[in-house]
Amino acid sequence: MCFSATASFAVGASLLGPGYYAIKRTKPRRMLAFASTPIVFSFHQIAEGFLWLSLKNPDFASWYKPALYSYSFISQPFWPIWVPLIMWLMETDKSRKKILFYFLLLGGVTSLYIFYCLINYDISAVAENGHIRYYLDFPHRDILRPLKFVTMAVTPFLSTLRYTKLLATVMMGSLILTYLFFTNYLISVWCFFAAILSLLVLLVIENNKESVK
Repeated sequence: MCFSATASFAVGASLLGPGYYAIKRTKPRRMLAFASTPIVFSFHQIAEGFLWLSLKNPDFASWYKPALYSYSFISQPFWPIWVPLIMWLMETDKSRKKILFYFLLLGGVTSLYIFYCLINYDISAVAENGHIRYYLDFPHRDILRPLKFVTMAVTPFLSTLRYTKLLATVMMGSLILTYLFFTNYLISVWCFFAAILSLLVLLVIENNKESVK
């Protein structure tokens, strides 16, 4: 997340309750992965909280690599496969589910390649201007960016479930605004907004419990 360790830990902790509630309110097994998304964001922000501490406090210097790689695993290879997976699992329309399956395959290939890069190429992070800036020495990043955008931001628009398009619109809007105003800190700042917006998961769950069996 951005701004400070305190803010990261605060948002991470605040998502645990709603995440647990979302899981408890979810009866269809196909929606459980979707319901757990706020919990994933919670761990994501907590990881960046420890990264903030490692960058700002010498006493936590040993936390730098574990926190950096924990955060980067979720921000890089995790989301491109997770988003199409949860949309595919929940989808009830057979023809739409077939289309989502192709996006799931694309997300899987993208995630595997990013994971390969994550363990074979250098990554680093610095704290500057009240944000964390990530440096990823991955080849073919110009190709990876549109692939990640399609799998993460476009896929939810294909769902036929109620309010998933609202969730997708808000997420995409926050991504565009973050890119325009915080270009150098996109990874960190957008995850902050996305973590908070993940609470919309509850809206989707409450309005689709009967249609998803």
